[in-house]
This record gives sequence, C-alpha cells and structure tokens, in this order.
Amino acid sequence: MNNPNKKGTLGEIAVYKELLKLGVDVFVELGDDSKVDLVVLDENYVCYKIQIKATYSKNEIVEVYSTKSCLNPKYNSMYRIEQIDVFAIYVIDKDIVFYISAKEILNNAKSSKFRLMPSKNGQQLNVRYVKDYLDFKKALRDLTPHTQTVHTAGDEKVQTTTPNISG
Repeated sequence: MNNPNKKGTLGEIAVYKELLKLGVDVFVELGDDSKVDLVVLDENYVCYKIQIKATYSKNEIVEVYSTKSCLNPKYNSMYRIEQIDVFAIYVIDKDIVFYISAKEILNNAKSSKFRLMPSKNGQQLNVRYVKDYLDFKKALRDLTPHTQTVHTAGDEKVQTTTPNISG
C-alpha cells in the first residue's frame, strides 16, 4: 500500500476496533490537522491523546518514527511530549496493535525499533519486544494526565463566578 492516507486510515480503523473491544470511550478527530488522531477516556473519565502510526514490519522488526509525515514534505514535523500521551502502532502485515507512551518514543532519536521475534544472535540488552507493549493500560500507567490529577478524577467540574458589584 503506497498511499500514506489509506495506510493511515487502515491503522486508525484497527486501533479504534481494538480500543472499543477494551471498552474504552473513543473520540475521533475530523480531518487531519492536529497531531492527535483520537482522544480516549478511561474509566475515571481522564482524557488521553493518541497518535496512530500504521507501518509494516521488516525482518521481524517494527520501526516507529517520531515525526508527522505528510504527502507534502514541507508539512512534516516532530511530535512534542505535551502533544501526545500514547502512540498506538498498527503493524499492517501482522494485524496487531501495540501501545507505547509518548515519553518513551520521544526520548529516543527520530525512530524506535521493536522486535517481533528474538534476534538470531540472542542479543537481549536494550532489545524491546512488541509483545511487551500489547497492553493499552500499561502504556497509560506512567502518564500524568494533563487535565486532571488523580485526586480530582471523577469529580464534577464546577464553574464559579464572582458577582460584579459596582456602585
């Protein structure tokens, strides 16, 4: 599949399906103007921003880039930690979705590699496996929600006003 828009749409559908099966409330961006593909709510109504990447594996390795790629290269850009909470990666040829905290992806260089199978030489040091990132909730565990603290999650928001008293 050479068209990046079709590849992206395929990834979005796969991730929506997986998150819906987990019982997560999913909200979709209309258009493709932001660096957030969808927003999800957890069971405490805490919001998380998700960026979806669809890719193919090569030699049992999945490479994830920390850039936004567009058909027109002048609109390509890097993601920043405040823009994204979690990257959801759809591996098209394996039909699997895995999840990585933005903190982990963005602390690396322009790309991160994840293995589908153990290396032939048995290397274990600094090797990351896709199987260790299949749990969506695990990707959320090290995040600090941007909109609420743990103590206010689930509380109702209250708008307060001060009456305008002028003589």
